[in-house]
Amino acid sequence: MTEQTVGAVRPIVLALAPPAPGLSEGVVAPCLEAVGGARLIERLLDTLAEAGLVSPLVISSQSAAPALRALLGERARVLPSSGGRRGALALALAEADEDLLLLHDAERALTPVSVVSAVLDAVADEVDAVLPVAALTDSVKAVHAHGLRNIDRSTLAGMQSPRLLRRTLLERALAQPGRGGLEDSPGPGPGSELDLDRVAARGSRAGSPQERYDEILAALDVGARVRTVHGSHSGFAVLDRLSLWQAQISLGLARDTSHRHGLARQA
Repeated sequence: MTEQTVGAVRPIVLALAPPAPGLSEGVVAPCLEAVGGARLIERLLDTLAEAGLVSPLVISSQSAAPALRALLGERARVLPSSGGRRGALALALAEADEDLLLLHDAERALTPVSVVSAVLDAVADEVDAVLPVAALTDSVKAVHAHGLRNIDRSTLAGMQSPRLLRRTLLERALAQPGRGGLEDSPGPGPGSELDLDRVAARGSRAGSPQERYDEILAALDVGARVRTVHGSHSGFAVLDRLSLWQAQISLGLARDTSHRHGLARQA
């Protein structure tokens, strides 16, 4: 992607995740947790700037907006939203004028700049959206009438951030009734396009329909051409005590002792 095209992209940071057990006292959103001397969202904004992008629009929950404004100051405009992910995306469309929107979940703050650049470089006239994916390392089981069965992990991919969508596509996707969100969905390898028939819900966004909404699934429902690129295992969501520990390991601030305690690490 050329420098001129990068300037036509508006990054949208979605700080919608609620606080969870194991985070520091008083932290009202996971992205406000400090890791290695910097808040996670500060690390994310540094990464977006390194990729050559303009200042992002940060859309947060009502409760997190005051703390985010106080922290970020003039680095980014912070807008509170209600209505879950769908409401936040509708607000992004109302506030941003650009034709290309780069959606990045704030809790995936350790995503390397190489992934952001790969998403930007994958934009083409014949592509409606770009999605970074990572291979799954954990066992996955399907529930059926007779019990459980293992699923071949080679047919699965974990969807990550940032997701780049054309404005017109996001408008069409938001007009759909919505599908259950998922974090890990069957899909092709990087460099190809997702096939709607190979996508099956796996409930990672539990809660109300607004919380479960996933714009990529909705985009596929309207026939979007979604190109995938290589993600990174550093692009996991930091949401709770275990993933915060994993973030410290990723940054070299802690040692991985999960093999001693039988703990499961997130992919």
